Amino acid sequence: MRFGLTTCYRREFLPVIVAFVTETARCLGGTERELSELAIAAEEAGLHIIEHFPGEGLAAQFEVFCDLCGDTLQVIFSNMGLPVNEEALPRYEAAQPEETIDGLGLFLIGKMVDRYEFVNRGREGWRTRMVKRLSQLRAPVFQADVGGDGSLPVHEALRIMPANLGHVPGIVELAYRSYGYSYSKEDFYYADQLRDALAGGRISSFVALTPDDRVVGNMAILSSPVSPEIAEVGAVMIQPEYRRSLGLLKLLKVVSQEVRGGAAPPALVETNLVTTHTLSQKACDRFNFIPLALKLSAHGQARFVNLAEEAGGQRETLLHAVAVMRPVAPVRLHVPEPHVDLTRRLFTWAGITLEIAAGMADEVPEESGLEVASHADAGLAVLTVRLPGRDLADQLHRRLYELESDGIRTVHIRLPGWLPTPPLLDEGVRPVRIFFSGWVVAAPDRWWLQYTRLNGQRFEFDRIQLHDPRALELREYVADCFRKAVL
Repeated sequence: MRFGLTTCYRREFLPVIVAFVTETARCLGGTERELSELAIAAEEAGLHIIEHFPGEGLAAQFEVFCDLCGDTLQVIFSNMGLPVNEEALPRYEAAQPEETIDGLGLFLIGKMVDRYEFVNRGREGWRTRMVKRLSQLRAPVFQADVGGDGSLPVHEALRIMPANLGHVPGIVELAYRSYGYSYSKEDFYYADQLRDALAGGRISSFVALTPDDRVVGNMAILSSPVSPEIAEVGAVMIQPEYRRSLGLLKLLKVVSQEVRGGAAPPALVETNLVTTHTLSQKACDRFNFIPLALKLSAHGQARFVNLAEEAGGQRETLLHAVAVMRPVAPVRLHVPEPHVDLTRRLFTWAGITLEIAAGMADEVPEESGLEVASHADAGLAVLTVRLPGRDLADQLHRRLYELESDGIRTVHIRLPGWLPTPPLLDEGVRPVRIFFSGWVVAAPDRWWLQYTRLNGQRFEFDRIQLHDPRALELREYVADCFRKAVL
């Protein structure tokens, strides 16, 4: 368990440091004597760091951490000041107080805590680490949310209904309780934006309510800004203790019925499922979603509260899947020769008739038309080829170089499958290290051919967790394309 403070290299902030350390210790059961000793040690350690920082101390900051380790409190000052020459540290001698006064601060630290040390972290600076045992430790303990009769709330009868504007605060709180602040659809963090989206019909949300009308589940249908024939099912948020509740199945059933049986059901429903776990993938089996693309390394991993995940920091990959709600006309697409067989299988699985268009070389214009949408906070850019031309490989090379120079970690390249592309497309783009990743729906008769570029990151396809055997086959195919184009 860790608590942290960031502050400046200035004497006037010493009371803030002392208060942070002592109040943290007080919350953990520290006695008055222990708090007094920690106050002296924290002040002296902070003062030592501040006095040895070169500069006026406002432009830079350092951190103070309180870590609970067993029955001890570890107070760590992490700073980027001058290196510590431990051999030259002044030492206080009680027999010569005036001559050795410079070492009094460090002497007091040693008396007030069980032990302390200076740790050289190389390019990460230095740490001053103090350890203090708390004799009456009162560590916070997680307690499951139980009902009045001692039963877990998972057994409560949940009521499912369309969300109204009065449910918005509960949905916003649920987003936090489900994902912390790591969910990618930011409308669900802003009450005003969510109210506008619900009122305007851009989002249709359904909520699961407890008997006292508390929102503990949400699932939404999001309208496509491009085609009225396309909708997205997403924003699946469940209070952690209700994830195994029958209410979740009821919520899925209601949304499934709404999508299929509404007044004007969309032709196709898409979803983008996380692959750090398979819970949402299994839940969406009810919709008969078929995997069609991998949106690799789309953003940093969302933090799924109270849900165990594999550690390691690999960025989140999304599984793009589509379900057919009502029959659609055959789709005519230009498919690069190497990917014809897999593309046929993907569309056959989805129940969509595919016609392979024969693109003629003289149909491809000389110049390409490209546009880029960058999402710097996610390290992601979507490069859309509006018009594929003969200079496509050269234009991609220039744009991808610029994006990499700007620190973009992942680029998703979308080409219009309904338009002819330059012959030998894959051979032409291989020098820029992009590779086939599947098909993404734009409209029932228009599909994006998706490629991916990964910059400055290790990527392990085996860490993409998938539930559907067809998704596993897609993953292996894309991994092979990656190896051929990049490795």
